[in-house]
Amino acid sequence: MKNQTEHKVMYIRDPVHGNIRLSRLQEELIQTVEVQRLSFVHQLGTTFQSYPGAHGMRLSHALGVSYLADSICMHILENEQGMTDSEKTDIRKLLQAAGMLHDIGHTPWSHTLEPLYIEMNGVDHMDLVADMVKGNVTMNIRGSGRIPEILKSHGVNPTDVADLISSSYSGPRYLQQMIFGEVDADMLDYLQRDFYFTGVAFGHIELDRIISTMRVVDNEIVFLIKGHEAIRDFLFARMQMYSSVYLHKKTRIVDMMLLSAARRSIVDLKEIDDFQILTDDEILSFLAQRSEDPWVRDMAWRVKYRQKLFSQVFQIDASTLDDSDVSFLNAVSISGETAAERVSDLALKLSETAGIEPGYILVDMPLEVVKVSEERFSKLDIKYLDRSGNILQLEKVDPPFAEYLSRAHPNSNYLTVCCSPEIKEKVRKACEELFHMAAMPLFPKKQS
Repeated sequence: MKNQTEHKVMYIRDPVHGNIRLSRLQEELIQTVEVQRLSFVHQLGTTFQSYPGAHGMRLSHALGVSYLADSICMHILENEQGMTDSEKTDIRKLLQAAGMLHDIGHTPWSHTLEPLYIEMNGVDHMDLVADMVKGNVTMNIRGSGRIPEILKSHGVNPTDVADLISSSYSGPRYLQQMIFGEVDADMLDYLQRDFYFTGVAFGHIELDRIISTMRVVDNEIVFLIKGHEAIRDFLFARMQMYSSVYLHKKTRIVDMMLLSAARRSIVDLKEIDDFQILTDDEILSFLAQRSEDPWVRDMAWRVKYRQKLFSQVFQIDASTLDDSDVSFLNAVSISGETAAERVSDLALKLSETAGIEPGYILVDMPLEVVKVSEERFSKLDIKYLDRSGNILQLEKVDPPFAEYLSRAHPNSNYLTVCCSPEIKEKVRKACEELFHMAAMPLFPKKQS
């Protein structure tokens, strides 16, 4: 007679990885309100304004990272000597949990509103996640706070999970690298997932090839030399995704519009408490319908319904930027300690010069976004194991490509100015006046 209490194995059909079989730990974690909230947070923020298919949610990414971390872990531990099956199972659980939970503290609209959380708290969402996993902080949502007890019931130390997520794990370095490293489960998933939902084809990631060439030497992940082509394709694809998708001109404009409206409502007017626990639609609907500021409501309406989106009228190219350009910009008075303060100062000066109400001119420094959203971008500490057993750095294996990566910019613009479409000509003239000779190559005088 069949045991009626036998647990039914849970499978999830994922558009990127196919059928994913969940462990009991993964199943219990995915049912928590903290993880389920990610079903209503866009993985790619406002990118759907440029790529209409980009409506994937962070829950599927969390599932994908948990799945890939487990897959990498199984491959790495397959040939580990001196480790019992029970010890391997414990490590797998640790990686599964870190992958599933790494984004539960993400702000609504993902990285779009992340700068606001950092400005207000001095830490990013990873620090919030770590506190939630350890039980130090609980979301003000009914049913939240169960994660620590779930982890403990499966023999997983919440502090170890939190440390992996915050990149402060004191255990074997290769475990940290699987979650957040040079080529990790997080990046491998989000690149493939974002390819899928945006429909772009800038590069192909040979996932199986990358994982199969991973080895552990001296407690660090290295790659067999034969896997270099796959690693190079991965790094190039990441660069292309930043320049063409994540920092797409129209996406950045919409991001700035939404961030500015949220900053006004949350910081200046104090209309929303604990905005970081809201979902995308909750915060956007509040800004569009309930804010006391007509400007906030107008900006949110423009974003929500894609009406009268701002247009770019000026840019300074990062690829041709030199010291004189930077000195000139400083002289124009991009002041303040943070990027947000500097661009706010310049936007105000442009508004004054153009005689336009503040709020309808926005200034962006896209390269600052990379520092916030992807600090791993500049890290190239990738190591290879050659056929003689030697460990080689990327710059030794492929000097031209390493040189290219060290010089390449993830976005072509150093600074951009955008504005409401009906005031483009006024703002264009204000840029000419304020930037003087720096703007002349972009605004040549018309021949009479």
